[in-house]
Amino acid sequence: MELGELSRAIGHDWSILWPGIRKREERKDVGRVLTPEEEVRLLQAAGGSRMPLIGTFIRIALMTGMRAGEITWLTWEQVALEKRTLLVGRAKTVAGTGRVIPINGSLIAVLTQHAAWFAKRFGELRPEWFVFPFGSPTPNDPTKPATNLQSSWENSRDRAGLNCRFHDLRHTAISRMAEAGVPDSTIMAIAGHVSRSMLERYSHISLIAKRRAVEALEFVAVGKNSDGVPTKVPTVDLVN
Repeated sequence: MELGELSRAIGHDWSILWPGIRKREERKDVGRVLTPEEEVRLLQAAGGSRMPLIGTFIRIALMTGMRAGEITWLTWEQVALEKRTLLVGRAKTVAGTGRVIPINGSLIAVLTQHAAWFAKRFGELRPEWFVFPFGSPTPNDPTKPATNLQSSWENSRDRAGLNCRFHDLRHTAISRMAEAGVPDSTIMAIAGHVSRSMLERYSHISLIAKRRAVEALEFVAVGKNSDGVPTKVPTVDLVN
């Protein structure tokens, strides 16, 4: 629990309870959302990488909102293709550790193809082996996780001509879910957020989504009055 949450629970301001502790400033650089066109450019650039796994790595981030570390440490026992789920291991937050993320048909196809490549490369898929195995440029040791994914990501991003961080892929996934009207509680369960304020820092709803929201507040048209205001105001009998 953060200082602000704890102090509110106790009923006193944090600065009174802990005057010697400097309050941590809230981060404002939460990132940006990639456009669909930018996603295409990024994936095309990843397809030309010397590291054959970076495209799959990027697709998992875009379709699950998982952090880079969570994806890097995935083992095959955490991938349940028949159940269409991924199990996150140790995460950045307590809320994120051990969460189960459903995966869509597109990601099922990507992981199925990746599993076929993996089995051909190493002869089998052992539960304890890492989904993204160690080795450069060609993976050669599935008992250890890959260590060169960061450089492969940066190369792909630069070739695509994008100015973004890998964390922006997570930001993109969370924002897309919010724009699609997914309930906050569901997004937090998928992304592993610990608070609603954390979610609000990530999900900047697009103008189009905001416009759809306010259009739902329009008056229902009554009669021929174009502004939706009733043409006749009903009278009220104050006596009876």
